[in-house]
Order: sequence, then C-alpha cells, then structure tokens
Amino acid sequence: MRYLVLSDIHSNIEAFDACIHRAKHAGFESVLCCGDVVGYGPNPIEAIDILRGLKALTIRGNHDRVAAGLDEPTQFNPHARRAVFWTRSMLPDSHKDYLGNLPVGPLEITADAQLVHGAITDEDDYIFTEADANENFRLTDKHITFFGHSHFPVVFSVDAAGNSVMATTYEFDEFTAVKCEAGRKLFINPGSVGQPRDGDPRASFAIWDQDRSRMEFYRVEYDIEVTQEKMRQAQLPQYLIDRLAVGR
Repeated sequence: MRYLVLSDIHSNIEAFDACIHRAKHAGFESVLCCGDVVGYGPNPIEAIDILRGLKALTIRGNHDRVAAGLDEPTQFNPHARRAVFWTRSMLPDSHKDYLGNLPVGPLEITADAQLVHGAITDEDDYIFTEADANENFRLTDKHITFFGHSHFPVVFSVDAAGNSVMATTYEFDEFTAVKCEAGRKLFINPGSVGQPRDGDPRASFAIWDQDRSRMEFYRVEYDIEVTQEKMRQAQLPQYLIDRLAVGR
C-alpha cells in the first residue's frame, strides 16, 4: 500500500493541485491528511471539495476547528485571526459541518500507525525539537505517527538508548527518503502543502510506501503568483501573501 500523506493545505488549491498531479505520477492508493485544510489561503471551499473527492482520511486541525465555529481564534496572531474570520465568512454551512465533524487525533490508520495534527499531547501543540518528540514518543505505542502544524517536513526517530534523533535521509533522483525500520518509532511531518515554512516555497507532501518500508518526501513547484493575486483580491493580510514566495 502507498499512502499519499498531506498536511496544512490551507486553502491553497494551486499548491494542492500540483501535489496531486505529482503524486499521481509517483503512485498512491489511499490519502491521509493531518488537518488544517483551510485558513490563510483564498480557496477554502475548493480545498475541502478536492480533499473530499480524494476520499482522504482526514483529522481536524486548529484552523479547521476555528473556521467551523467550534472555537474562537484567541491564540492566533492578528494575520491568522483575520484570515480565519474571512474563511468562516466564506464557507457554506455544509462545509463548516464537514470541518466540524472531522475526527480529532490521535486517529488510528493501521494497528501500527496514527494521525495527529500538532502533537499527541494536543492538536494545538507543536513538535519542533527532539525534546518535543521525546515527550510525545512516551505517549504512544504506535511505531508511526504522522503530524503537521509546524509546516516543516521532518522525521524524528529514536536511537538505541530510546532518545529522539533526526532520522537519516537518503537522496533519490526525485525525492528524499527515510527508512521505516521495524520496531523503531517514527514521528513524521510531510510538510505543508499550502504554506511551507522551512525556507523552501515549493509545496510539500510525502508518500508512505508500506511494502518498501520507507517514507518518500517530495517538493513541487506551483504558480505562487496566482495564489497571491487571489489573496489580494480577497483582501487577505499582505504578510500572508508575501510569505508564500519565501517559504517562511
């Protein structure tokens, strides 16, 4: 089985379409999404429709929760707050209901794998460092946990002493890969489809190849200027528009 693993689409359908097009060439049979389908970007309705069309197994992100009206953006910065209120105003009730009914992680995918949005501790928490990963490793028996929220593609593994370390990556012609070693826990972030923050503006996604026991990480170029112009037309914050071009 090959799973397409997505996270943090953030209403950016140019990036989303580019990822799907590339993933179809790589091959996949099922789709997983770690949440934040909406927020920040200009096409929340279309992003939801595309994801539903893929029959993706999706969990709720913090932006999804607020856009659905289940919570208020008290912890959001002013740019994110303005964007999520705009998103909420644009969504029909049917789409708010979809977001509001998404399951909250951790959500089991297989007996050995699960989805969370931010962390096992809470969907609003971040896993940035080895110390963050260590805290979460102690809370699960699953060997593979997919997470998002940080918008940063990364794999945390454990060493022989049980301490969190950055996993070794291997370069292939069209992707980088990480081995999924039997019995060794992994925390895997596929990166953000719609708003990367690792200094690379290209859209990010991953494919979990169960048969080869590896994770494949892909970066895809898309027409950022089209998305930016849509955001300008929607009068979304300039800060959010500018950051797409620099991947920060």
